[in-house]
Parts: sequence; structure tokens; C-alpha cells
Amino acid sequence: MYFVAGQRRRLNIVAILISLFVPWLTFASVFFLLSFKLHYKEPSMTFVIILGIFVFVPCLSVYYAIKAVKNKLSEAGYQPSWYVFIAVTAFVAYVLGFLCGDANFHKNMKPYYDLESLAEYVDIDTNAYLGQQLMDAGRIKFREGTALRIDRSMGFRNRDEYCVAPIVTKATSGVEAVSTDFWAVGKNCCSGYAADFHCSGFSDPKATGVIRAMNDGDRPFYRLAVQQAEATYKMTAQHPLFFEWVHDADEATDWYKEEGYYKFFIGCASHFALQLFLVGVSALAFAKLVHT
Repeated sequence: MYFVAGQRRRLNIVAILISLFVPWLTFASVFFLLSFKLHYKEPSMTFVIILGIFVFVPCLSVYYAIKAVKNKLSEAGYQPSWYVFIAVTAFVAYVLGFLCGDANFHKNMKPYYDLESLAEYVDIDTNAYLGQQLMDAGRIKFREGTALRIDRSMGFRNRDEYCVAPIVTKATSGVEAVSTDFWAVGKNCCSGYAADFHCSGFSDPKATGVIRAMNDGDRPFYRLAVQQAEATYKMTAQHPLFFEWVHDADEATDWYKEEGYYKFFIGCASHFALQLFLVGVSALAFAKLVHT
């Protein structure tokens, strides 16, 4: 992987292509493995493969880089090589791929896979069902006439404001639910001092769908907000379930998938552009070094 001395324009094209594609493919591979279904279904296998990539690419590149540096120090007239450049950029690509893939998985793809693995219910009347009957619900499409009871919303503060509002189907037979178990939730979208729930979807008159709130860490605080609502409004919530109020449950679920794929493709394109820029700058710098 050397430059040809005395020939300014005849650089080692193979070395340049390797310097461009090896770090980029390392980034894309790690990003892909951590973002998508293999990580969800087989996390142990995923990390074994990623460890193998680390040994095969960054570690092997470092070995050849150290060898190249030793040769440069011991041989007269030794020409600069791409080994050190590949080693550094491959290691950086690996770290970036790991960080981006893990973030994309937990923010977008894991919620999508979780929702897909749970049950979907259609035409649900909140007066006819209790929370215990729909504990496995990931998506629900409520019966027409279901809406948020903003006047009975509540908030609980623990650094963030945890907001809840009951989801209620208008009783057509005069029989109302014995327990208010379906709740729309959100963070930092109410004051906590008044019934002013304004979380996602609250103003959509055609919204009748929900997706499960998947953050386990938030659930205890939503439960405390519900307990405050029970005490304030003289309600009963025996087994509350927490959801995000959306226009369409399927559409909201697919948004996570679309966002995950979008972030993956944008990340790969951005890293390729960065790597291309670094290779171009390095090629010009090395060429100038050879001819000085």
C-alpha cells in the first residue's frame, strides 16, 4: 500500500479503495447488526459477531499499522503507507457504528419490535373491558365515541411531569365501567396543577387508537399520577394500562420502523461522505509528502 515515488498522479488506487471501503463497511455492518432484528432476537449472537468484526478489522489493521511504522523507522527511503490511516479510521468507524446502532435500536427498532410482538385489539369499548383482560395489548383501536377525559387528567412530578388522562368510551347502554383502566400518558405535557393534559394527539378529534407506552422506567410514575387522579376525582383504577394516544395505531407503530431505517441509511450515507473526505485529504497530503 505504497505511493509510487516521482509520479505525482499515480497513487495506489487499490490502497485508496481499501481505505475508503473497509472503514465504511465496518461502520455499516456494526450499525446494521445492532439496529435490527438479530439484536432483538439473538443479542448474544449479535455481540459475538460484532466482537469478531472488531478482531478481524480494527485489531488486524492496528497490527499492520504497527508493522508499517516499524519498517518506516528501520528502512531507509521507506515510503508512506495507508496502514495507519486504515487502522485509525476503522477503529473510529467501529466505535461510531456501535454507538449509532445501539441508539437506533433502543430509540426506534426495539419499540417497534416490542409493539409488533404484543397483541392488537379492535373495536374496544372501555366500559366492557378491564385492564386485566388486555394486559398483552400493544395496539388498540377503540370503538367510535371513545375520547380522552381531559377534565379528569392529572400529573405527577419527579423532575419530569408525568401526565395521565382517562380513555373513556361514551356509554350507549347507560352502563359505565366499574374501573377506569385505560390511560393516555405523556411526559412534560401538563402542568400538574390543573386538568390541562395536552400530550400527543390530545387535540385530534379523529384519534381513536393507542400504542403501548414501552418505557418501563416511566410506569411507576404514571401509576402515582393515576392514584392522584383516583383520589381527586373519586375514581377507581384497579389495573391501569398506559398508552400513547395516536391517530392510528398501525401508523404510529410503523413510524418507529420507518424512522429506524431512515436513521440507518442516513448514518451510512453520512459516514461514507466523511470517509471519502478523509481519504481525499489524506491522499493529497501523502502525495505532497512524497514529492517534497
